Amino acid sequence: MSQSETSGVSARVQFDPAEADPLSQRQRVGAATAGILLAGTGAVALFVSDNGAGTAVALVVGGVFLLMSITGMPFLGGRLMDAELLMGRRRARLIQRAKAAPPLEARFLMDTLILTDPEVIEDPSAVALDFALLLDEVRHAADEVLEPEGELHHLTDPEVGDPLLVLKRSTGQRIGIYAMTAKSETGRVSTAFADQFMARAAQAEFDAFLWVAAASFQDDLKSLAARVERETGKRVAIVDWSTRRVGLERSIYELANRDPRVPNQGTPATRE
Repeated sequence: MSQSETSGVSARVQFDPAEADPLSQRQRVGAATAGILLAGTGAVALFVSDNGAGTAVALVVGGVFLLMSITGMPFLGGRLMDAELLMGRRRARLIQRAKAAPPLEARFLMDTLILTDPEVIEDPSAVALDFALLLDEVRHAADEVLEPEGELHHLTDPEVGDPLLVLKRSTGQRIGIYAMTAKSETGRVSTAFADQFMARAAQAEFDAFLWVAAASFQDDLKSLAARVERETGKRVAIVDWSTRRVGLERSIYELANRDPRVPNQGTPATRE
């Protein structure tokens, strides 16, 4: 394992590019600020304080932060006199742990990682794992609302516009269930995606759409839902899955009891 060390005042600091992701620009600025403050405090203390140990600690820790800001590598572990601190992998280790964990624990780890490391949403491994967990959650939620005489069909290799599942209710009604997320927190839906989705949705062989949406911003999704209803005459319901504290039963019930629309029908004219 490659390491670089900074020694002095009985101290050893460990950095390892293989163990952690580089610091972001904002983190490097923060490390530089902390380093300058600590190193400056230690330098002043050399002349005005008799506490040699405290001065040494300030200089060493300040130097560590400055080195982090210059190299962009995070601090993983170190030893200062008789004290030793070892830190595990950051993002990479948590992602690997989440991949091996049961679904509930994996979701907890991912949500914690997103809260403490917002830039993780740009990590392809984290995005793929988060979406895989969403798919499993939607499948489980659909299983929970399956009626004794109902059927649940799992589609293999669905394309844009295809459902993840098709739920056939005891009444014969067929509902396409989708797991929908976004590549970023904005949740915006592009025109190209909307057109591609509509091309497939127009050929859908079921009676209604149920979209389980994990993105917090859903205005574009609501606009797409209105377009689907207008052009296909089929009902659409959106389940806000951003908090994962809801099920599918209520939305399925509302879909089953909502009147369908006539394709390409505008807003009914009001009587004077």
